[in-house]
Amino acid sequence: MFPAVLGLALLASAPSVSAEQYRLLVASVHEQGFHAYLLAGGLRDGVAGPGLDRLEQSLDGREFSNGALLGDRDPRPAREPVARAWGGVPVRLAPAGAPAPHRWTELRWEGRPGEHSVFVIDRTTGRPQELVRVALRGTGPIRQYQVYVPPGPAPRLAALRMPLAFLWAAQERGDVWTRHVEPVLDLGQGIGVVVGGNAGALLADHVYLIVRHAERAQTYKAVLAWRQSPDDRDAPSDHPRRLFR
Repeated sequence: MFPAVLGLALLASAPSVSAEQYRLLVASVHEQGFHAYLLAGGLRDGVAGPGLDRLEQSLDGREFSNGALLGDRDPRPAREPVARAWGGVPVRLAPAGAPAPHRWTELRWEGRPGEHSVFVIDRTTGRPQELVRVALRGTGPIRQYQVYVPPGPAPRLAALRMPLAFLWAAQERGDVWTRHVEPVLDLGQGIGVVVGGNAGALLADHVYLIVRHAERAQTYKAVLAWRQSPDDRDAPSDHPRRLFR
């Protein structure tokens, strides 16, 4: 009995990891509005610079054009089974405060350092359908990345694309995170993006935002640049392959 009692006493006296406050700011924009802020060389993967700084500041201060924003792409915490399948912890959002003077969609929650949370954008309909570039800020300056299909286990990518049906199947099996995503996703900044490519030309991609909790309170940012799918194009009325004349 004594060893068991001693073990319980040691567990009770061990310091617990306190929860910290985290914040995620997300903006979905048209690709052209994203490019308008980039300078020469600004499309190289992983670059930071004054163009991206201006983009971030324009969203911070409500200077970013409303016409370039997409209002139907708000993120939400993943449901508990989905969060667990992605190796994360479920999130309970803090109550929304007064409207903030910025263009971001803002989410606040408490979490424990070292864990990660998962947020999804999966209710997207209509155009534009394809997420092609992201700008991410966690630790360090905001940096931009093109969304790539991972070529293999190396190098890791901060923004990657996989077929949505494949992600759903792996999610059901329970190995979507351990086998398919974690080995190729770069969370060096504390935030990464996984795009579930939708097979339907008129259906929008799904987005998984993975946020690794820092040791102290932290704000994370993600700008998501969308474009119309190349498969969603109307032929002109005088196109030579038009069926009816």
